Amino acid sequence: MLTLHLIRHAKTNQVSPSGDDFDRALLDKGVSQANVLGNYLQTHHITLGKIICSSAVRTQQTRSVICQHLVEQCHFELSKKLYLCSHGQILDVIESMGKDNPTVTIIGHNEGISQLASYLSGESIHLRTSEMISLTFPFESWDHLISGTGVIIFQYRPEVFLPLPISSKG
Repeated sequence: MLTLHLIRHAKTNQVSPSGDDFDRALLDKGVSQANVLGNYLQTHHITLGKIICSSAVRTQQTRSVICQHLVEQCHFELSKKLYLCSHGQILDVIESMGKDNPTVTIIGHNEGISQLASYLSGESIHLRTSEMISLTFPFESWDHLISGTGVIIFQYRPEVFLPLPISSKG
């Protein structure tokens, strides 16, 4: 049996100081989302196995915050190939980097990560920021993954409500 966790990065700024999409950082709400998700994983004893994370700033920050909550050590690799890629490219990364790991976690971006969840489960799935979906497969090797072969174990998105700033109207 194989288990695949797919996590979309947490809520981000719309622009980065550099102007480059790759450098966009998490908002306070995104940090809170990632903290709630990390706590959920720890509380429910969910093991992430090998983490393969897009090398973009927002995905690395999401991974870092989540991993602060886990008892297990987070073994991860960064991959530039996961930055804004298609679901087919994510599958290629899983096949090449996930070998010998029965549990793999991908931390990536839409639309590719939602397309992969839809493709593997045979259902229409759109992952929102910091949302996670987990699937199992009745295979021994990641290179057997094809459309509709994944069974959804759970899907979770942390709901975070931050207080509104206080207005200084006088």
